[in-house]
Amino acid sequence: MYQYKKVMKPTKQVNIKDLFLLLTILFFCSPTFSASCCGGGASSGVILPKFDDAMWDISFAKETYNGYWTQQGNYQADPVGSELSQRRMNVSYAHRIAEQWQVNVSASLIDNQNKYSGDSRSVQGLGDTQVGLWYEAFERVTCVYRINGWESLKPSLYFGTSLTLPTGISAYGDRVDNSFDITGLGFYRWDSNVIIEKTVYPFSLGWQGSYGISIKRPVNQEYGQTVTPYNKQLGERMSSVFSGAYTWFLPNLAMLTATVSYSTLKQAKTKYDGLNDSSSGFDKDTSGIAFAYNSSLRDWILKISFNQAVTGRNYPKTQTVSMGVSHVYSL
Repeated sequence: MYQYKKVMKPTKQVNIKDLFLLLTILFFCSPTFSASCCGGGASSGVILPKFDDAMWDISFAKETYNGYWTQQGNYQADPVGSELSQRRMNVSYAHRIAEQWQVNVSASLIDNQNKYSGDSRSVQGLGDTQVGLWYEAFERVTCVYRINGWESLKPSLYFGTSLTLPTGISAYGDRVDNSFDITGLGFYRWDSNVIIEKTVYPFSLGWQGSYGISIKRPVNQEYGQTVTPYNKQLGERMSSVFSGAYTWFLPNLAMLTATVSYSTLKQAKTKYDGLNDSSSGFDKDTSGIAFAYNSSLRDWILKISFNQAVTGRNYPKTQTVSMGVSHVYSL
């Protein structure tokens, strides 16, 4: 029982470092905004535009950490001299398998660069991998230039499911002795996803929702140290993203789209042997802005985005800058 209590109530230092690494990995592995059914939009995910057959996407992101919110939602600064950041390269591919069905896969390389309370770490490794399946619940492109009756108000509607594979380095293997070494969660997770998007040029509105559950797993070691065996399961996770966009049509028939977004992320308490850990669970709200340039042929998309965590509970305060390129094509 003494070992169980040790797992349930880790020291404050381990809690802080675990939070900004584990929770960040949990968030960025999730699906993000879809590409517009017409080829515009924020285009920061791996959702194929309507009628295209395949798409690859490469993006680079740097996330910096500036303190954290406590269990009560109060902001707490990091110790003086701390420098916490994570750089990521994400590679994704989407492929159409039927007229209204598509699959995708995403993998990441992670570079952790951190100084915290006199401890410095530089660690690189593979992140968790995600595979997904999406169904397009519409047969024709729903982007319109003017509203002509109820039919022109029909939105693009996507239903999807995804599985996160624990391919990264987690706290439960024998390859780590510090939370700064972590590049993955160490859990399988199923997510159910839905995307609703409507474009009446030059304006677009969108919403994306996700509900996920992790698969319970046995644990017998943490950070390279043997512990009394127990079963652990991360709490249920819910996320929601609201977005609005404006598109400019350029003289060369290319498109430039600016998107603002507001997202919420919530996760319930972690369970140890079926009992809730009162110190776990978190909330986070994030605002963001993104720009996407879509070529005149609608086959190349250049993207840049900035996201800022604005409030939270039991979660680090983060800023993320990312940029990437997507190529859409027919086979």
